[in-house]
Amino acid sequence: MDNVDYIRSFQPRQCSIIPSTPAMSFSPGASIAKIFSLAEQKGVTVVGPSIRTATDSAASFLKDTTSVLAPTLGSAIDNVLEIELVTLNGEIRIVNPCLEPDLWFALRGGGVNNFGLVTRITVKAHPRTPVTIFSALITPSQSNTRRILSVLSQSAIDLAKVGWGGYVSADGILLVNPKLGKNVEKAMDSLSSLTSLLQSADLKGQVMEEKWSSFESFGSWLQSDEYKDVEAFIPPLQTDHAISSRLITDTLFDYTYGKEDLVKAVATPIQEVDSWLISLNLPYGYQQQEGELGTSFTPAFYQSPWMVYFFGALKPGMTKEERLIKYSAVAKANNFLRYLTPGSGVYSEQADLSEPNNEGMSSHFAATGTDAHE
Repeated sequence: MDNVDYIRSFQPRQCSIIPSTPAMSFSPGASIAKIFSLAEQKGVTVVGPSIRTATDSAASFLKDTTSVLAPTLGSAIDNVLEIELVTLNGEIRIVNPCLEPDLWFALRGGGVNNFGLVTRITVKAHPRTPVTIFSALITPSQSNTRRILSVLSQSAIDLAKVGWGGYVSADGILLVNPKLGKNVEKAMDSLSSLTSLLQSADLKGQVMEEKWSSFESFGSWLQSDEYKDVEAFIPPLQTDHAISSRLITDTLFDYTYGKEDLVKAVATPIQEVDSWLISLNLPYGYQQQEGELGTSFTPAFYQSPWMVYFFGALKPGMTKEERLIKYSAVAKANNFLRYLTPGSGVYSEQADLSEPNNEGMSSHFAATGTDAHE
């Protein structure tokens, strides 16, 4: 089933603490592209996966963390209004903050079918959201990475608060801002430190393309050729990679030495892995709405401006030993980040298999509290 419906005014059943709002309702098997397409037709914006993930299934709305809108509108999980669930005994249960509050908390972050079979998801539909986009293609090198991350780490918290989501990889930068809308002048001002670096002598000849653009809506950008072009330099968050990830909480950005150590922790091991990625797509500073009752994500999810990923490519025909080498490499690459962020967490679907001290880890996020140097 891939049916998708737009609801002009949705009220969660028997739950007056959440005000009526426009919504999109769909089955977990619905195509993400179909959901975004209908939202664009109806003149609304839905927060959901905005970059390639393991599947194009709408089930990602209950576990995904890749929306560039998250710093402004919250994650996909934060925007879920109601869930329909069939339990193992065949009972249909309506899950929202008023009906089944325990299940409501668990499902929002605890995975799709861990507590029964999810048959329907209803999410908030926001007004049409104009966006400003900045992208740059960069010659991959360790020195370029150090320079760019040094600048971005200085303003990481401010960039999140002003609404910038996006990605940074060895090959380039993609930043999206719905909070500033189509105000390119303000957007340029907020990224002046980064653009000054890209135009400096330090990176002369290293920046292959630098581009500003704006779109009338988030949906129109997703459907554009420009989106397809910039998406190409972002490593896919899917299962053909060995992956290790780490949430980088805001306390690390409070001190100069913390930011310097963070840059070292990312830039030093990148030669030992196939690719890396920094996601700015976290609901840092997002104010939960009345009646939400929180999510089952670790609190670090809401306290982190960055999430760092290391990747090892798993190719067809690899032996078991060759695959283990890839998993070992990404685990080792993440050790310094574990040491720097002992009270943080990892994304278990995108974490390495040897994540230490993972007792109590949920199916999705968990606080690890691990000192990797012990």
